[in-house]
Amino acid sequence: MHSHFIRFYLFILLAVFALVFSFGQLYSQFYAPPVQYNIPVESVFSAQKSDNPATFRYIHKSNIQLSSELRSQLKNQQTIAYAVNEQMYYLRNHDQNRYIQWGPVDISPESVDDNYLILFFYSGLAIVFLLLMWPMFRDLSFLQKCAIEFGENPQAQPLTIRKKSTVYPLAHALYTMSSRLVEFVTLQRDIAKIIAHEVRTPLARMKFVLKRVEGKIEDKHLQRMLMDIAELETLATDYMTFSRSQQLDPDYLQPLGLQTILCNLENKYRNLDTPVYFRFPEPTIEVFANQTQLELALSNLLNNALRYAQNQVQVSIDCDDNAVMFHIDDDGPGFDADRPRTNNQGTTTGFGLGLYIVESIVKRHNGELSKSSSPIGGARASVTIPRNIR
Repeated sequence: MHSHFIRFYLFILLAVFALVFSFGQLYSQFYAPPVQYNIPVESVFSAQKSDNPATFRYIHKSNIQLSSELRSQLKNQQTIAYAVNEQMYYLRNHDQNRYIQWGPVDISPESVDDNYLILFFYSGLAIVFLLLMWPMFRDLSFLQKCAIEFGENPQAQPLTIRKKSTVYPLAHALYTMSSRLVEFVTLQRDIAKIIAHEVRTPLARMKFVLKRVEGKIEDKHLQRMLMDIAELETLATDYMTFSRSQQLDPDYLQPLGLQTILCNLENKYRNLDTPVYFRFPEPTIEVFANQTQLELALSNLLNNALRYAQNQVQVSIDCDDNAVMFHIDDDGPGFDADRPRTNNQGTTTGFGLGLYIVESIVKRHNGELSKSSSPIGGARASVTIPRNIR
């Protein structure tokens, strides 16, 4: 903010100086009074007492070379002045062939040094602009700091800017907005806790009842209900995990080895009915990411791929100097706009909350989520995040 202030301050000063200078030039060009050949009385009398007293004498026009402009002035009965050896002479038209000259007059009035006045004027102007502009930029710098802190840790920002400040309306709006957003975030976290805890209680009762009625209903219906209960428990767990991780901190993104992420996912998804194959990158490749959040996003994409896969799921990584791309491929039905995508149990489902969680995490990593056709015949979900902090 200080560098922005200096640049803006210098721009304003240069603009004002240029305006004042231009105004002075225009005034001298169009409004300045014409040149008057006024001679101080002391100079007139001193010229008569000098060794070379001022006298009138006639000069033939052919003996003096003048420009056409000066000749025109003399023809219009104007008086011109010229200096010779630091002495001033005055010339005027007398008749058709002669000029009349008076001089020499030693005119050496004390020059008025107005440089100090100009310097004082511009210095005062700079100080005035500094006093007017600095409080505004100071308050803007404070608002910028509050906005950054709010982005990292959503809390109501203090309203310490005085009402007389130029940016007080902006500060008041920021304070009101931050207070409301904090209320919404708090409400969202409370709802997440309520859902995560309260949903598990009826799910536990449902599992208990299913155990009691096991053998009294068909096995396919029992398994289907158990799968639905497991899916609800997974959603509640993911929602709770996502809610707890909403608060950002300055160290949210850290250097993280890509092999670390894939090793954790490989350990989590090994020995499944549908195998998951991992293609590991070079050991030295790193990315700035939050490990817990990124693994949660990739896990949700993997769970979705396993839901639709027929025989296998593949996880691979492509990277360049700027970004890392995580690809999750399955050999299921793929993304077809003409018919809904169905899982390997024949039912139609979607990402639901899992997609929202993935998109939120990817966005907080300054990345992108995309979907396309998989090289193994099904669907591909790709997560692209920058390798360095922006």
